[in-house]
Amino acid sequence: MTRNGITRSVRVPLAPGAAFDLFADGFDRWWPKEHCFCGEAALDRVFIDLEAMTWGEVTRDGHTALWGSILAAQKPDRLELGWQMDPRVSPWIPDPIAARASIVDLRFMPEPEGTLVTLRHHGFDRHGEGAEIMASVIVGLDRWAEWLADFATLAAGQEGPQD
Repeated sequence: MTRNGITRSVRVPLAPGAAFDLFADGFDRWWPKEHCFCGEAALDRVFIDLEAMTWGEVTRDGHTALWGSILAAQKPDRLELGWQMDPRVSPWIPDPIAARASIVDLRFMPEPEGTLVTLRHHGFDRHGEGAEIMASVIVGLDRWAEWLADFATLAAGQEGPQD
């Protein structure tokens, strides 16, 4: 049985809609490039595509690797992503079976000085036999604390609360 999930939050000095946009549209500006399938040297960009309802990476030679589906996009307050990685393979690769994706649920809540962004990554058991590996990396290494800190750093450099 895996750990149920991890919840992390950051405060950013932006209105919820602006924080949502920066998280999604600015994904390539804050996501650490070393955390991609293709490797930094081959990477062109990472993306969250709210029209196609997918997210992933594009290599310099034009190959797209999807990390999963966007399960819900309700601007300005909610974004839910399927984390469709196969932890049974090292390094991880995209898992073609969406039912094996864990869930990354983001909430953007207004506060007087900006937005509280809360992320809950849960449903690790959906990864099947790789569930323990996935939980040990995401929960045990606390990757989301690091990644959300990168997002908050970018948000701190943006112009004040806006929507």
